[in-house]
Amino acid sequence: MADGSLAAAVAAAYRRAFRPPFEIPLALAANAALMTAAWFLLPPRAHDWLFTLHGPLAFPVVMASWMLGDTPSTNVAGLDRQNALAALDDPRSFRLWLAARSIVLSSLVGVPCAIIALVMGYQGQPAAKVAAACAVIAILPAGILPVASWIGLLLPYHPRPLGWRWQHRTEWRRIVRWVVLLLAPFVVVPVVAALIVGPSLLLARGLGAPAVPLTSARFVLVATCICVTAIVIGWIGLQVASALRSRRHDHLSRYLLDPEAH
Repeated sequence: MADGSLAAAVAAAYRRAFRPPFEIPLALAANAALMTAAWFLLPPRAHDWLFTLHGPLAFPVVMASWMLGDTPSTNVAGLDRQNALAALDDPRSFRLWLAARSIVLSSLVGVPCAIIALVMGYQGQPAAKVAAACAVIAILPAGILPVASWIGLLLPYHPRPLGWRWQHRTEWRRIVRWVVLLLAPFVVVPVVAALIVGPSLLLARGLGAPAVPLTSARFVLVATCICVTAIVIGWIGLQVASALRSRRHDHLSRYLLDPEAH
């Protein structure tokens, strides 16, 4: 980020993601593998209970949600402590750092899932609908991640090995805080996704009878509305995150500088 541009910040974020210990790629890959195993190996009743979406494009959509539903989406400061500290003192640097992080994580989730949707979607689906669905899957994470980052700015936590957590299992306050924040992405990500997609789904219902499939043109219109909403929500998310940085600056600095904080 030497030249202070978004491109430089994104390049730095990619380098950070693919350096040891590879927290982000490993977390995303583990969630994708876990979801895939559950999708194909669970018995039908358990599968229907766990996965409510069905159809040719359900698999990549659910995979994207599982990949996003983990701490890289929320614990932005705790997982990138040095860069977070370096950006805290300057509003522009902070916005660049958070935007770049969101772009990188969005690409690592959205692009692979969109490719899967492209491959699976050609099972009798019109090309225009498949392309529109792929665009939604690729862009939706960019709207979710800046909002999900609010949790990590309000309540960051230091990553610890499970052995360390076990050694400190009697410290109930610390354990409860960690468990809540560990599970938070699985609540926050679906809620933000629903807020982004919901208005456009209402539009889709207004365009035709619920039982009648949308025409390709109307489907593309609805998908475009979802993509635009995601971009707007993502921008708002960055602005609110910047305000949180200002309000929480001293607390965040103290917490990130103290490895023993809880």
